[in-house]
Amino acid sequence: MARFDMSEARQGEQTDEPRHPPTIELDGARLRPLRMADAAAFHAYLSDPAVTELTAYPVVSLPMVEAMIERYLSRWAAGELSKWGIARQHDDQIVGTCGFNEWSKAHRWAELAYDLAQAHWGKGWMRQAVAAVLQWTYGQDQVDRVHAFVRVDNRRSERLLERSGFVREGRLRSYRVCRGQPHDYYIYGLLRSDWRDA
Repeated sequence: MARFDMSEARQGEQTDEPRHPPTIELDGARLRPLRMADAAAFHAYLSDPAVTELTAYPVVSLPMVEAMIERYLSRWAAGELSKWGIARQHDDQIVGTCGFNEWSKAHRWAELAYDLAQAHWGKGWMRQAVAAVLQWTYGQDQVDRVHAFVRVDNRRSERLLERSGFVREGRLRSYRVCRGQPHDYYIYGLLRSDWRDA
């Protein structure tokens, strides 16, 4: 079971919404706020073609990764839902991310996204991370729906979402351009009621 450390989130107690996400302990890893010092490790695993092959990531550069981290941090600081880093417990090195690309406060939905270094595939870390992110997010009562977009040839990601309770809702033709080529994507959704019933 995920264990929550709310010390990070308490920095925002003077407002109604957390200014930083909590650290959440998993089995062998943890979800924690990203830091600018994570940029090199983040860039290293996103430079692996196996990690980005079935995603819409372009060829990444270190400045691009630094800008991504800055965006995630600024969104948390503004009281918006964003992304956590996935860090190994034994040395706290970032090996993935999990959280939200987009969030609509007005419409109460969030778009889930995640990535993980190839060396850590098959350990169950992403399944734990997704479960912990959903538990925390639905507990904040900020969303009623979480959805994710998955390339139609990304079976590993499809299985993860299906095992996490998501339902495939449709196919979006030529939805995203991946390194110059348009690709179809599935959209998966999980409603608060689905998650509660599960």
